[in-house]
Amino acid sequence: MTIDTKKTVKDLTTAPIISIESSETLVQAGKKMKEKEVSMLVVMEKDQVVGLLTSGDWFKSFYLHVGAHLPETKFRTNKAGQFELQKQKMEIVKKRAAEFKQMKVSTIMNRHFTAIDEDASLIEAIHQMKASDIRRLLVADKTGKIIGVLGRTRTINTLLEE
Repeated sequence: MTIDTKKTVKDLTTAPIISIESSETLVQAGKKMKEKEVSMLVVMEKDQVVGLLTSGDWFKSFYLHVGAHLPETKFRTNKAGQFELQKQKMEIVKKRAAEFKQMKVSTIMNRHFTAIDEDASLIEAIHQMKASDIRRLLVADKTGKIIGVLGRTRTINTLLEE
């Protein structure tokens, strides 16, 4: 296998970035990911990147805050107190869901992210992803402005196609 060393990060960057303000709610973030058909949002504060929010982060937060409290799907109404217990659990779920709807992106966003220069090689990108144990790199232009995202799968598939 010969690797095209002329390809750069810029050649595979997904641009433009899809961003969200850290003050927006997790519900807004979920809607934006669905609408834009993306699994990650770049989190901004006053035109500065402050973090990342992935669909995995979003689902994990939902499950921990709401889903973990869901009642059992099967229960017997003839068992003493079982029906009442299920009703109580549903009230907890409703309360937790209302709380989740108000939670801000800033509460669960990942504040640790890595950027790479758009002129870096794909090999450099893979090494950086491995060293940082991450799936995506933010891509910066010569001025340091974030212009896109480079994903691990796309990078590796490109190298394997060579």
